[in-house]
Amino acid sequence: PSSSASSGINAEYGEVVGGCRDVVQIVRRAEKLESADTLTDYFNYLRITSTIERFLLMAQQVSDKLKGVVETRPGTKMARPEDLVRLYDIILQNYADLKGIVSIEKEGEFYRSIDVNTMFYRALRCFYIAECHLGQSNWLNAIVLYDKCNEHVSETLASTSDKEMIGELNALSKQIYSQRCSAHASAFLHSQLQEEEMTDISPADKNRILSNCLDQFRLVSSAADLPTIATLPPDFQTTPCKPTFFDISLNQIEFPDLSTRVEKEGALSGLSRWIWGR
Repeated sequence: PSSSASSGINAEYGEVVGGCRDVVQIVRRAEKLESADTLTDYFNYLRITSTIERFLLMAQQVSDKLKGVVETRPGTKMARPEDLVRLYDIILQNYADLKGIVSIEKEGEFYRSIDVNTMFYRALRCFYIAECHLGQSNWLNAIVLYDKCNEHVSETLASTSDKEMIGELNALSKQIYSQRCSAHASAFLHSQLQEEEMTDISPADKNRILSNCLDQFRLVSSAADLPTIATLPPDFQTTPCKPTFFDISLNQIEFPDLSTRVEKEGALSGLSRWIWGR
């Protein structure tokens, strides 16, 4: 659908979700209402499924922009893989809420379909997280996430018989293989460029002192090229023998007269001997 039609459908989904939420609140406030739990579960089911369909529509719009199927109009926000990661997070959370509805049979086919859809959208979420890392040049992280996404795809294929979902999973598997090869090639090219940059660095100087070149990086190819930590014995350095200035000034210093203080201390000491009998 066009952007205007999609916005209209999105608004209708919003009204449905809001209406279901209001009905649930009314039912909970009602007293002596028969089958109140069943009504609450039913409208919660409608609210959650409508929310999932709404965010799936939004995810399809963002995916079409990323693939170039739909052109981004000037002045609008560019689509990014991070947007799809957030949308699939919300979808997975709604599927977890859907499993919490009490009235759903735990052994029924619908309950098993919730598990299958959860695995499917978890694989898509993992793929777009890998795309985020690929866009940020984190190639090794992207390769690991692509491998994890392949595991999710294999688990989902083993659990579903839906032909439409199997077709989407096979297309996703091919896309994972393509993007993983691209990430692996980029990582290899980056490592080769780093090695070339390292070879351009001049070799180490055998006679340099380590303390004189702490801010430099030199390529050391063998133990013989290691820098010298210190010279033994150390070089002679000029050191002043005495503080000559203070030796000369000492002759000009006049000390205070302490004779009166010495006599008082002597008299006090004699008095103390007389008192204590010493």
